[in-house]
Amino acid sequence: MFGIEKKVAQTAKRAGLLSGGLLLCSVGVGFLTVAGWFALVPLLGTQNTALILAGVYVGIGLIMIGVGSHRSARRSDASMARTQAQAATAPPIVEAFMYGLQAGARADQARHSPAHQGSSSL
Repeated sequence: MFGIEKKVAQTAKRAGLLSGGLLLCSVGVGFLTVAGWFALVPLLGTQNTALILAGVYVGIGLIMIGVGSHRSARRSDASMARTQAQAATAPPIVEAFMYGLQAGARADQARHSPAHQGSSSL
């Protein structure tokens, strides 16, 4: 159990650092927005400044959505085989969990496969 506890502690630490970093970046973006507003209003006026800042935020948001939704690398067969080998030596509850995890991964892969993407309709 020590290995699992260590991984949980590392994940919690990483999540805390990421959350703190995101919070500080959000505050920084707020100050940058205000500073940009003060700099652009005398030059361009209120309406044009609002349009520029909105365009910047929407553009950055769309880029982030595109990068976040892109599936970089699929899980390799070797990785799946290693997971199955680990599940075979695990207690039954862990084995059941691993089975469900693998079923979910297969369903996710099927959902994101090129053959499936063309068949969806709105």
